[in-house]
Amino acid sequence: MADKQVFNHQVRQTALITVALVFALVFGISLLASGDWIPGAIIALVTVAGLSLQTRVIVRLCREGATSSAPRSKH
Repeated sequence: MADKQVFNHQVRQTALITVALVFALVFGISLLASGDWIPGAIIALVTVAGLSLQTRVIVRLCREGATSSAPRSKH
């Protein structure tokens, strides 16, 4: 039961971080569009790097969830 709670906490945490990074990316792109090149570029590049790390975490969580929810054979 504790493992399931830890897994659910990791999923919620990853989801919140990912949503925050998407909003930061939108903010960085809006800065770029308004002409603030340096802060917009920094925010956009760092956010893209953060999102690439988050995709690895999401893939790992999906694999863990798939293996824990797989039906077990009765032998």
